[in-house]
Amino acid sequence: MENNVSDILSDGEKIFDLECDGLKIIQHPKGYAFTTDAVLLANTVRASKGDSVLELGAGSGVISLLISKKCRARSITALEIQPRLYDMARRSVELNGLSDRISVVNGDIRSVKTLFTEPFDVVCSNPPYSPFSGDTETATENDICRMEVLVTLPEVVEAAATVLKFGGKFYVIVSADRLTDLLSSMRKNMLEPKVLTPVQPTAEKEINTVIVTGIKCGKPGLRMTKPLIITNADGSYTEAVRRMYFNDGKTVYSRDADRKS
Repeated sequence: MENNVSDILSDGEKIFDLECDGLKIIQHPKGYAFTTDAVLLANTVRASKGDSVLELGAGSGVISLLISKKCRARSITALEIQPRLYDMARRSVELNGLSDRISVVNGDIRSVKTLFTEPFDVVCSNPPYSPFSGDTETATENDICRMEVLVTLPEVVEAAATVLKFGGKFYVIVSADRLTDLLSSMRKNMLEPKVLTPVQPTAEKEINTVIVTGIKCGKPGLRMTKPLIITNADGSYTEAVRRMYFNDGKTVYSRDADRKS
């Protein structure tokens, strides 16, 4: 795409190479940046040709961008409530020349029923992980991304169920200590949990994150996969994660220190 970089960037922003089929993303070094969890979820989502995908809580848009290259979905909609992150995601989509496939919407997850009139084939989300007990008026951008300031986990699940078609798939990643909350909310909203993938930082450490796939009005029956281990003992990425992250020996941008868990 022939965009002038100086025209598309705001003060302090930088462009990072996602090392995935030429994808690039706009990030602010001092703002909220995407984490490993987003990359893991994007690599889990499956969408067929002709499918419509909705991402709930898109942040700066990394998951939607990656899905556009890793899946054959006809259309992808990224919903983000924070104006700065929404605008950053919108400009990243424009930068990559993907405006014909990815639509970025500035709106509240709790209002999906009024925002979207047609059901989606696939919904995915990397929701805030932790409860919030502070003052919502003074919550920062990072607080909103990491904690339940503007939306709770059950509300995210309810929104997904609201806009998913019958038999549609729901992909979500949460901290392990929220698994019970997630599964109970999914069952309550007729999103039957079908596949659970535990995630471990290393083979020696406890599972700290889980990825769950559910089906709208699916039959009962949950399958648990082998744990996805992020790094080897020497700190290098495992082969499974390397395939997600690397291309020609380079890594996508990710600030693991900013993990929400």
